Amino acid sequence: MNDQPQQPTTGEPFTPARELAVWLRAVRSFFNTANHPLSEAERADINARNFKCETGIVHDALLRCLHLLSSVAQGEPQPGAKGEESGPESARAPHGASDDALGLASVKDSLGDLSDVLRDSCRLAEALLESPSVSFGGWAGLGSVLERELRRSEAVTLIVRAGSEADAARLQAPLVALAQGLAPDELSEDVLAVFQAFARLLCLLRFVEISLNGDGKLKRLLAVFTLINEETRALLDFIEGRALHSEGLEKTGRDILDGTAYAIRMEMRKAFEHELVGFCSVRQPPQIFAKAENACGLLRDCYRQSVVALAQSFDPSLDGEQLFDSFRTKLEQSLALRLDLWRLIKLVHGASSDGDAGAHAQFTEGLHAFYEGSLRHLMYKDWEPLERFIEEIESARAPGELSQTLHRFEAFLETLFGQVNMRAVLNEHSFDPNSIEE
Repeated sequence: MNDQPQQPTTGEPFTPARELAVWLRAVRSFFNTANHPLSEAERADINARNFKCETGIVHDALLRCLHLLSSVAQGEPQPGAKGEESGPESARAPHGASDDALGLASVKDSLGDLSDVLRDSCRLAEALLESPSVSFGGWAGLGSVLERELRRSEAVTLIVRAGSEADAARLQAPLVALAQGLAPDELSEDVLAVFQAFARLLCLLRFVEISLNGDGKLKRLLAVFTLINEETRALLDFIEGRALHSEGLEKTGRDILDGTAYAIRMEMRKAFEHELVGFCSVRQPPQIFAKAENACGLLRDCYRQSVVALAQSFDPSLDGEQLFDSFRTKLEQSLALRLDLWRLIKLVHGASSDGDAGAHAQFTEGLHAFYEGSLRHLMYKDWEPLERFIEEIESARAPGELSQTLHRFEAFLETLFGQVNMRAVLNEHSFDPNSIEE
């Protein structure tokens, strides 16, 4: 499936150079198996693993880098030439956001050398892919060659540094002002570094979101997730090794940072030890999409909540709506979803208990209203089981068969309700069924 150019719905698009920086960093992180979402059994027997899927991902990512590099070398946004890949990340840059600002003209020879490196690495990957399996040694050898050449490249150093600085520069002004206003200087610098690290991570997750909204090769996003894993672990090391010990950090701030590190580790475990495990073995695009979307959502919400909590420990007047445009939207969606789920549970309970035509008609109407409305606020992974229940309910003929299905559906909805009720944005919005108007 070829990528199609698509403008992001919100925020500035990724210029070719900025997208190229993401892929170059992602490919390098991808060769470190510590960054991969492997099960304990897979990690214990890593030498016996077939790395053919991972090699294919690297091949696709390197091809993407070549297309982007061509655009960067010409100083133009990637237009999505016929017959070539063009990702949703490569929408035209806003006015004045030329890649020439990177000063790449000064390393023009290095750009040509980088093109040769990427092309040669693609050929090596293609040669490996001709075999039924790719050994760990073959995989690691490809990584060693690529890493050595990329480390030597002036162009790579410039592009990656500029991309990282551009992501950090997207840190919201209130957070910059807050951090710079702290004393002593050590605390100010450490808090600013933490906020900037979160800004870079959220940019990477935004990159994933844009890609999911496009029509590109979703499996190669695994390389971006390995980069997110690597960057997040570096942030945790910084928090626990330095920021927690900053001079001037009071107990409230220390407790928030300590809790932030714990929460991030928990969400990282969910994303990389559950949601993304087996990503390479999945073949169906909807399942790939579901895994990537769920992992992205878990981490995005966790990082945003962490930023808000840390900011509020220093300035209680700041709230999530000031920092993230969609923060309020997420809250409103979650409140509506929780309420609609509760009402649907009541309807299915009435239909399964009473068994009369009127109660069943009300339930059917409410079910279809939910399907057309709040369903879209659920995580993608929950759509399929809910749709299967709808099919079972609609195809049930005997009263006993329908009653059993409704009881199972009610239990499913109650579990779903509990999961939604645990969303971080609802922490300060407890649910009171007695306050609901019928």
